[in-house]
Amino acid sequence: MIHLGKIAFANCDFPYYAIEHGRIEVPDISITQAHPVELARRLFKGELDISPISSIMYGKRDDLLILPDLSITSNDFTKSVLICSNGKLELSDLEGKTLCIPETTASSATLVRIILSLKDIDVKIKHCSGTDIDLMLKKGDAALLIGDSAIHAIGKYRIIADLGNEWKKITGKKMVYALWVVRKDFAIHHPDKVKGVLKALLESKEYAYKNINEIANYIANEKNIDCGFMREYLHTLNYDLDADSVESLRLYFKYAEDCGIIDDVKLRFFNKPD
Repeated sequence: MIHLGKIAFANCDFPYYAIEHGRIEVPDISITQAHPVELARRLFKGELDISPISSIMYGKRDDLLILPDLSITSNDFTKSVLICSNGKLELSDLEGKTLCIPETTASSATLVRIILSLKDIDVKIKHCSGTDIDLMLKKGDAALLIGDSAIHAIGKYRIIADLGNEWKKITGKKMVYALWVVRKDFAIHHPDKVKGVLKALLESKEYAYKNINEIANYIANEKNIDCGFMREYLHTLNYDLDADSVESLRLYFKYAEDCGIIDDVKLRFFNKPD
């Protein structure tokens, strides 16, 4: 049995759809759903063998290998990594104010710090348990929302910033929010099993690309999200890990190092399947 993680957001339902609905043949796996930070904790404890995790969490370890050709990336707006408020604030208006950040995010929390630092905006960061935006906005002037919580906030709260768009404006590059990784010790002892899971994930991803409307409608119904929005949302994301994405990932890690969040990061990849 291989223990595989899955981010419990709509953006991860997409590449897992074919696996979870019997559209492709898969190895003997069990799938655990959780938010990105919790998946990383379980991976570090050895409770998971392979999992998507926040990109920044990879940067804090030296015992993980990146699975090739897989990521959760945006090339501009994400529609699901948002800073929201009740007022008519702009990003520059956050100077001296309090921004609440949920404990479920790591990559986006780091991205916020990078963007604010590059824009020289001094903001008080308050970490909050849970993703209740109303509760966060009682504790601060604005709140960072990710995943399904961000999607459900659209139209109900003022969007101060879409972090994918802010990163694009600053760097001109994609933003890699999550990577699929395998524990190095598991990969050393079970390389064929890792290749089997990687093959299934890549086939599931390709199925999703070819059947985006079918999957968008399914996710929308499951998550109580407008079908039209979900189709548009899935088109804003990319699940590959091409050369441009790797270059952007390196830049993200460099800025994170400049902010004192991580040390120098080496990218270590699991070998591609034959």
